[in-house]
Order: sequence, then structure tokens, then C-alpha cells
Amino acid sequence: MNILNDKRLLLCASFVGGRAAADIGTDHGFLPAHLIVNDICDRCIAADINPLPLEQARNTVKEYALEDKVTLVLSDGLHEVDLSGVSDIVIAGMGGELISKIISECDLLFSVDNAYSLILQPMTRPWALREYLYSAGFEIEEEKCVREGRFIYSVIKAHFIGKAPSYHDDERYRYFGRIDLDDETGSAYAADRVGKLRSAAEGMIESPDSREQGEKQMQIVSKLTEILKF
Repeated sequence: MNILNDKRLLLCASFVGGRAAADIGTDHGFLPAHLIVNDICDRCIAADINPLPLEQARNTVKEYALEDKVTLVLSDGLHEVDLSGVSDIVIAGMGGELISKIISECDLLFSVDNAYSLILQPMTRPWALREYLYSAGFEIEEEKCVREGRFIYSVIKAHFIGKAPSYHDDERYRYFGRIDLDDETGSAYAADRVGKLRSAAEGMIESPDSREQGEKQMQIVSKLTEILKF
């Protein structure tokens, strides 16, 4: 059944590999409903920090008669969420730094034995999220991009390994992630990242107060441009 029209959330849903998922920042609850109705999950948790979105999610749950399969939780991040039996945790539609904060505040995620699969979709500052994941001992096992209108989004699937991943925390990783640059959408995402970085750097260079920072960022732009040529 087609509950989701959002390609961004559909990509998140395609990354869910277990039978129980928690959607943090659920908004209208469409993602948990999609996972249940399409037999991807047996049960889901729909959590949000605000009562109004949670009430909207409640309406979605009622519409599809999923009261016995979707648990609604009012929670700041993962603080009030019972992760017992949960395999996949989706945190989508937030800034990269906020997603990092939510992860950092949940001790249960920092265990190799728990092996939670984190499905993350940063709307802004994705490089900050990738840097955090690397430094905190999470490995990105998969990352794909999707185009929604004039925007291109990246969706990350990661899990805790308790050490630095085998790949390097370099410019390629921070700004392009682990996307396939041979993929048309992935390549377009990378080119868009470079374009935004270049525009910001050029703006900084025009100001005496930020010229040095802008020149350093332009060096990063040059390195990333070289990567895209291969």
C-alpha cells in the first residue's frame, strides 16, 4: 500500500532490515505506518518531542487500524523510548548536529552487542554527522542519495563498532560520505555539495575578517573537485 509519497522517507524505509523499528521525530507517523502495512516490520515505535505531531501520528495509526502494532511515545530524542527488541532506529528530517546529539545521549547505542541499525537522514550539515559517527566509533555500512524536487538528500545506514572504521575521515568522507560517485544521483549530490562550499568560500574571501577561513575552504573545494574528476 502506498502510504509514503516522500522519496526521502521511502529510501529510509528501504534501509530497514529488522522487524521492529523506532522512528524518532515521527511527525505524522507515515513511516511507521508504511513499514507495518507493507510487512517490513511487525511493530514500530513512533516518537516525537512535540504533542501535536504525535497526535497527528495517532490519527494515522487509527486510519490504518495499527493501534496494536505502533506505540506512540512523547520523547525528547530517545530518552523516553524503550528500545527492547528494536532492530532499526530511524532519525530523519533533522540537522546533522541534532542527530549527533540524539545519538550521543543514548548509551544503549554504544554497544557492539546491541547492534542497532541507525538509519539517518540529515537535512543540514551532513558532514558534521559523518564526523561525529566516525569519531564515536560508528561505521557507515551504506549511504545512498535520492532526488526530491530540486533537492538531493543523503540517507546513511550505520552501526556501532567501537573503533575507527577502516575508511579515512578525510574530505571525501566528510563531504561525500560513502555514496557511489558513479551513481548519477550520488554524483549530482557531490557536485551540489561542492557548489555550495565554493559559494560560501567565495563569500568569505570577500570579507577581510573571514578571508583566511574562506581561502582554507577553497582548498577543500579544490580537493573535492579533483575527486569528482575521476
